[in-house]
Amino acid sequence: MKKNILKSSIFLIVCLIAMCCKPDSQVINTKAEIIETPPKPIKINKINFYFENSASMDGYLMGENFRNSMAEIIYNFKTDTINTYFVNTKDYKTSTILKKIREKNISVGDISNSDHKYIFTNAIKNTSVNNLCIVVTDGIYSMSNGKLTLGDIEKDIEIAFENALRKNEIETVVLKMSSHFKGTYYSETCEPGHKAIPIDQERPYYIILFGNKEVINKALNEIVVKEDLDGYKEQARFLITKGLKVDYSILLNGEDKKGSFTPSVRKNKIIKSINLEEKFQPHNSGSNEAYFQFAIAVNFNNLSIPEDYLLNPENYTISDKTDYEVLQIKELKNVDQSTLNDIKIRDDNFSHLMILKGKSKLYGDVNIQLDVKIPDWIKSTGSDDDCNILKDKDTTTTFSFDRLMLGISTAYEKVSKKKEYFNLEIKINT
Repeated sequence: MKKNILKSSIFLIVCLIAMCCKPDSQVINTKAEIIETPPKPIKINKINFYFENSASMDGYLMGENFRNSMAEIIYNFKTDTINTYFVNTKDYKTSTILKKIREKNISVGDISNSDHKYIFTNAIKNTSVNNLCIVVTDGIYSMSNGKLTLGDIEKDIEIAFENALRKNEIETVVLKMSSHFKGTYYSETCEPGHKAIPIDQERPYYIILFGNKEVINKALNEIVVKEDLDGYKEQARFLITKGLKVDYSILLNGEDKKGSFTPSVRKNKIIKSINLEEKFQPHNSGSNEAYFQFAIAVNFNNLSIPEDYLLNPENYTISDKTDYEVLQIKELKNVDQSTLNDIKIRDDNFSHLMILKGKSKLYGDVNIQLDVKIPDWIKSTGSDDDCNILKDKDTTTTFSFDRLMLGISTAYEKVSKKKEYFNLEIKINT
């Protein structure tokens, strides 16, 4: 009898051990385990490369910066689906485009003219799904033998972009480049008989990218890498601003805090409302005027706005109910440890600090917005007269370029139905 009991006990123990040793898939797990799936890397389905081949581009073909940059971009194409075109008033599919550029064998179609309205709208049309379009152009809008005015150019581009963007909400990146130009420059404003001007000098040209946000970001990191392009000068980015969101919180500590305050509302460690207790009184600084200064941690990580635009305080507007100004925008790598500790405690993914300063009207609702503006470099690049290009040795401006870009910017603004990228709202109480 004892033997039977012993055998039963051993059998029971063996069964329990066997159950405990079953694979995980056969055991009920009472704790839910959350496994974060890494985001699927973006893939560019197709690249369409449009090279404007009007006669005005010939002078760049011997420029070292130009040739190097074209090679850099074309060698970086990694997708199997690549379409390369020469384009002027129509597009002409071509093979071995880099070889033809190097051999100055780019003449096809109506090289006496370039229709940027067609070039740009065609590029936008071909950026569906995850496609990328790249346009290389001198950016000179043809005046069609005096039939158009500068105002016509701006309005034509605006309408063309607006119509295209309502069908396909993509982003546009404009890179200003520079290379040596030796050849004939064709003026848009000189009198007939004086339009062809031989020049031998630096000239700007432009690389323009069209695609959705993820495709553009991938292209700028892997294909059109501005740091690797000879002659890169400036960048601008146009995007639909609907739905842009920025996380933010007022910081309680740090080197930028001048004055004393306490949080009046704290929700999930985020502070957007404070009680101002005392202004800061400077000593031995040449000014005895008291002021209040504080920092807001912001998350710009998901924005595709160029960094130099985000860091420029002049691009921000604060509601006139108070007299605060955006004093500075800092990257986190440039802040002190106490401030970093304050951000770390909040456990939020902030990227920058926005420093605000005020002297008199300090209480109330403070609305901070990043305005949609044409970058200053675009304004200074545009020219209304290109007849004296040789005499002035003009190496930085392009005829009607600012009008071209203003038309694009206005179209994005109309489709977005906003004049700002985002708003930050905080409250300062007595």
